[in-house]
Amino acid sequence: MNIFFTAPVLLDGATTTNLIKMGMPATGTFIGGICEEDEQYTPDSDLCPEEWILQNTDKLQSLQQSFMNAGSRIIYTPTAFSNSVMLKKYGKEHLTEQINKKLSELTVANCRSFSDKINENVLVAGCVAPLTLKAEPFGDTPFIDLVNIYAQQAFALQSGGVDLLIADTMTSLSQCRAAILGCKQTGLPVMVTLNVEEDGDTCLGCDLTSALIVCQHLGACAFGLSCSDKPKSIYSHIEEIAPYAKIPIIVKPDAGSNFYDVLTPEQMAKDMVGLWERGAFITGGCCFTTPEHIAAIKQAFDKFDFSSTTVEHDFEPLFMASETEPYFLDEFFEQSEPIYCKMDMSDELLEIEDSGVDVVTIRVDTIDDAYLLALNAHMIRMPISILSDSEEALEMALLMYNGRAFVDSHSDIDYETLRKLSKGYGAILR
Repeated sequence: MNIFFTAPVLLDGATTTNLIKMGMPATGTFIGGICEEDEQYTPDSDLCPEEWILQNTDKLQSLQQSFMNAGSRIIYTPTAFSNSVMLKKYGKEHLTEQINKKLSELTVANCRSFSDKINENVLVAGCVAPLTLKAEPFGDTPFIDLVNIYAQQAFALQSGGVDLLIADTMTSLSQCRAAILGCKQTGLPVMVTLNVEEDGDTCLGCDLTSALIVCQHLGACAFGLSCSDKPKSIYSHIEEIAPYAKIPIIVKPDAGSNFYDVLTPEQMAKDMVGLWERGAFITGGCCFTTPEHIAAIKQAFDKFDFSSTTVEHDFEPLFMASETEPYFLDEFFEQSEPIYCKMDMSDELLEIEDSGVDVVTIRVDTIDDAYLLALNAHMIRMPISILSDSEEALEMALLMYNGRAFVDSHSDIDYETLRKLSKGYGAILR
């Protein structure tokens, strides 16, 4: 099913915090997302949240129906942490596909029934979230394993009938890329949101604009923020990315920081207007957002003239990015002579940086070279162009590089292969 967001859409509110109020055990994961560095995360309860939901399906359905009655037209599945890594902490990893399928089937059946009553489509977004694993070369997990973990969950959600997928509250570019590459294997549209801190970076240092550039060229159908703060606190972040967004901006702000510090529905609705004025197109609410909040937001949503929103887009430069920095080049950039991969490339990289060129060309001849490029990528302070005569090495380099790269057209690989690899990994063939 192709999803083209030609009109603004209202999402649902917070699933987990509302279910906690309805009796679901708190797990410690219900606010703020999980960073890759939290590999030692231990649940606060022995009861798996997914298990509780499957034992209390009436409460999930009641909540979802309340959101739809309030005006939500995309409902998330309650599967943010239903990946095999998190389920393993409860001894349920062998049930990953079964749990995701059942939870998506419940949500889909609920939404289809409601859609039939109102004669209007309510879409279901299969939800995945950050993994508590860190990818090589700075962690122990091969990047392709992260891709496969997301793919396993995405296919299970697809089997349950979801219309699209959402990689929600991501904390690093590595996780974003792995989620997109895994999820888009299903052929379903994939939306992406980041959880950022006050400075606009994630807890793991991922730059917001860089993530937008990479994700939209890697194939995301919408990009934005979730679970980052209350609406007013993220106005500046939307202003930052809106000029460079070629895809719709999605925002799910928090209604509060805890159960005792929550905006009133009327105040949240008033503050949401500022997000729409700055270019947000697909909006809902995250932590502590109730159906009452969504109902109030819907009233403001219906009154707002989205056609009046004006954002000055900047699509002229070539948009490139590393995890920590975006780069904007014109058509006449200067490229370095190729440098070869080795364990420590700092001297060569510093010399090229001081030379005044715009792009560093890196020669990748083997799979090991691709790994060495990934190992040194954090030191590179400019866009990279990958030159290779090996299709296997080039693909591994594009897979492991956390950014958007050029692929050098002088590579001794047939043009059609270069074109497909560049497109598949969001790179530019030049």
